[in-house]
Amino acid sequence: MRKIGFLGGSFNPIHVGHLMMAQAALDTLGLDEVVFVPAYCSPHKRDEDLASGQERLNMVRLAIAGNKRLSLSDVEIKRGGKSYTIETIRSFKNQYPRARLFFIIGEDNVAGLRTWQGIDEILCMASFIVINRSWFDVSSSLIRQHIKRKRSIRYLTPDAVVNYILRKKLYV
Repeated sequence: MRKIGFLGGSFNPIHVGHLMMAQAALDTLGLDEVVFVPAYCSPHKRDEDLASGQERLNMVRLAIAGNKRLSLSDVEIKRGGKSYTIETIRSFKNQYPRARLFFIIGEDNVAGLRTWQGIDEILCMASFIVINRSWFDVSSSLIRQHIKRKRSIRYLTPDAVVNYILRKKLYV
């Protein structure tokens, strides 16, 4: 049985912490694949600096290039509106009916799980993998702050994503 993990988020922009979470799930639990799922609009966040869905998809694609066990889904971007995990898990359950599904989150999100729409149904369809994020101190908001303050974002996100952000003048 295939084991597939899903890592959702705004990825605004994707950073090394996201990649480290995915790799930790692959290595520790022997997942076959981790699928990055950028949200069209997170119901739990307000982000005035949100890059377009296409820009965020492009950045994730650049960040995961070369790792055959990492992939990208545009299901939430295509769906539009608020991105609820329950809808996405239902979609993946239909797409991968024989796979064991895992949803990867940082431990900072555990306290709010009971507020997620359809959480009981989510728990019936997928297992949660909770990653301790304390060993890396990087966030998308930190990257956006660095850009606004004209500081380097090198090593916070892959070079291909740094170059993309600079070329497209995102977050300035």
